[in-house]
Amino acid sequence: MSLVEVRDYALWAKHIHGNDVLKERIIALPAGALIDLAVDGVRGKWKKMDDGADGRPTPGLKGIGNAQQHWHSLQDRRGELVTIREVRP
Repeated sequence: MSLVEVRDYALWAKHIHGNDVLKERIIALPAGALIDLAVDGVRGKWKKMDDGADGRPTPGLKGIGNAQQHWHSLQDRRGELVTIREVRP
């Protein structure tokens, strides 16, 4: 089972446990790329964060729409692990 730790308003690849393939896929996405994920049972779109000012890639995602709302609603559960999986059309 793939899990991600709720730690921040961004979803960080380094906090994904039990699924190195998904972790590496997120890290390899170019800035601005979209990925469909189900996090804690809620499906939604996530956007790869922009590269840093120094040009290095940022290994995190920001939720869009309902994904963002759901992820932000989980912030009172910081430190907990929730399920994560990629949803393919």
